Amino acid sequence: MGDGSVERDWPTLSEDLTTQLDGLTAQQLREVIEYAQWRLREMHQPVSRQIEAGPGEEILSVEDRPEYTKVVKREPCGDDCPDCPHGPYLYHVYEEIHPDRESSLHWVFLGRLYEPPSKNSPD
Repeated sequence: MGDGSVERDWPTLSEDLTTQLDGLTAQQLREVIEYAQWRLREMHQPVSRQIEAGPGEEILSVEDRPEYTKVVKREPCGDDCPDCPHGPYLYHVYEEIHPDRESSLHWVFLGRLYEPPSKNSPD
């Protein structure tokens, strides 16, 4: 094209949609982008619903926060340990979006949570 525009093949967009988008102003396109990002967030499963206990693990709590998901869990250390599972341990979990648009959960270990002695435990 000689008018400075770039011709691209958008295989997943219909011709009607691309024609409508081509007719929008810059401000209207920004609004379409903002709306599309909101829709994607609404359609996406929250991190808390993606958390699953691994073998021998016990998920004690999961709480979605604006920037991360807080997870408290107990974990096994290995075979034949009479004290397993250990913990509770605190994690912040983030969803990482990769360049290929796939995602995975990134677990950040923050440390052990110490539980106060229960009222029924001996002194």
